[in-house]
Amino acid sequence: MKRKLTTGMLLICAVLLGAFIWFFERDGETSHQRNQRTRTVFSVYPESIVSIQMERDGVQIECSKAGGSWRLVQPTDAPVDTGIVQKMIAGMSRVERGERIEAETLQERGLTPADYGFDTPRARITFQNNRGTFTWLIGRDAPLGDMLYIMPEEGGDIIATSKSLLNLIPEDAAWIRDRTLFHDQVAAVRGIDLRRPAGFLQMRQPENNNWLMQQPHKGRADLLSVHALIEKIFSAKIIEFITNEKADLTVYGLEEPTYELTLFTLDEQTQTLRIGKTHPDHPEARYAKWVESDSVFTVSSEWVSLLDLEEDQLRSRHILGVLPARISEIRLTHNELQVALVQTNGAWQITRPARWNAEPSQVHELLQTLAQAVVLDFVDNPSAEQSQLMADAPWAITFSANGETHTLRISAVNSDGFRLVRRDEEAALYTTASDIINNAFAAPLFFRSRIVLEIDPTQISKITQQSDGEETVAQSTGTSFAAADRAQQLDSQALFDMTSELISLRAARYVAFNPDSLKSYGLVTPQFRVTVSLNGTNAIGRVVLLGDATEGGRFAMVQGQAIVFVLADETAQALTRKLALPLEKQTEEIERP
Repeated sequence: MKRKLTTGMLLICAVLLGAFIWFFERDGETSHQRNQRTRTVFSVYPESIVSIQMERDGVQIECSKAGGSWRLVQPTDAPVDTGIVQKMIAGMSRVERGERIEAETLQERGLTPADYGFDTPRARITFQNNRGTFTWLIGRDAPLGDMLYIMPEEGGDIIATSKSLLNLIPEDAAWIRDRTLFHDQVAAVRGIDLRRPAGFLQMRQPENNNWLMQQPHKGRADLLSVHALIEKIFSAKIIEFITNEKADLTVYGLEEPTYELTLFTLDEQTQTLRIGKTHPDHPEARYAKWVESDSVFTVSSEWVSLLDLEEDQLRSRHILGVLPARISEIRLTHNELQVALVQTNGAWQITRPARWNAEPSQVHELLQTLAQAVVLDFVDNPSAEQSQLMADAPWAITFSANGETHTLRISAVNSDGFRLVRRDEEAALYTTASDIINNAFAAPLFFRSRIVLEIDPTQISKITQQSDGEETVAQSTGTSFAAADRAQQLDSQALFDMTSELISLRAARYVAFNPDSLKSYGLVTPQFRVTVSLNGTNAIGRVVLLGDATEGGRFAMVQGQAIVFVLADETAQALTRKLALPLEKQTEEIERP
């Protein structure tokens, strides 16, 4: 019982001690922080500092923090490298105390702060935080060790500390200034204006994320090439700060700059950089300045040369200009022929000249052919011959994607074996390879689904096979099939093969749509006729007509459809193989396949 009481008392004491520590340290410094402060010179925490002023050899530097970022306030208003400033302050906060000379000791020795160099201090550091403003003076070096003397400006004890403190105080504001030229993100840029010896270049990015070139040519710009240019622009660094004062710009070639680069950003802000002469002592650098600032600095001549790229390198060479997967509608016109396709719920359909299901692989072939077409050359000033070739263009392809509709007009092949293309109403023409378009694309049957007949096997009530005046009938009995003629018995394998094909009858290829005559296909008087009667309908059913043999198969058509196609040999054989044989033994019912 006594042991339990002792344990309980210890637990209560621990809780009370924790509460005591929390109460007295919750709004102040912790014991660890207090211990750290007593060992270091500047008794401040880096996170609390909102302003720092430094003076050394007559150079005054002041930095201020707002929104978590540091900025130079004096000798000029400019961005600073926040990382350098933070490391500088952190380094100062870790400078440890050495020998301490109290004020009473000075009096006893008959000395004053002037004897330690504080009458003309060689440096001054001022911190400002939420507790106030604190200024320290740096005096002469200590006679022994790698040390120097430091003391508060208002007087007090003199402290010896490491000479490394001086290394943390910039002799020039350029040491901490941010040398990054552009501070926005690449993705934030929405426009570029570039005046240069090679001519004016102007590009804009509308809301649909496509870059457009407006000068010197009007047309689409290549997204990747423009982004690469912007990344190169953003890679620039300031080499040297020349002056922060208002100066004669003609000295630097900045009154009438050789280059003037303006970036337009997402928030409708602009940044304009002027680039002037080459530095006389450093040919690898050129003078530059922002329009809104007096500060003059230098940038790399090599970086400036990147601005002299040919504008054609920025023009889009993708004729289609959109991802094939984004296209939802397409219309092809070749002279008087027209084919229209539309994609609904991921499936393509032909809507003109008739409404049919489309064969996915054929639509894919068209889209891939267009997507792979590239501009071989831009024709900005077409000749009379080129203009006439374009006016007589036999092809027009209109497609819809991302809520926009575009048209490609494609000429006939010219004497050099190329075609000309005009996209929408762009002034420039494109030269491209002749295989951008295939004459087969003008035939609606090229895109039609190869499935010419689909039958639900559970709905089949009767199959009638006719050839050379003979007729064979397989009749459904509800759960199976039997030959209608009791003198015959069904060939189970033949029935299975035929119904397997009829479930989804597929053409090997199409031959004609609305042909003038069926005679050349042997379909005026078909050699074979397969009729499938269905339950629940008064219609005759589905009738497949088979005509003459041809390469790889047999001509065929579905009665009522003006389309001639070829059935592969294997399919034709399955439809023409006799379903019933003369009865040689007792008739057996054939299970429904």
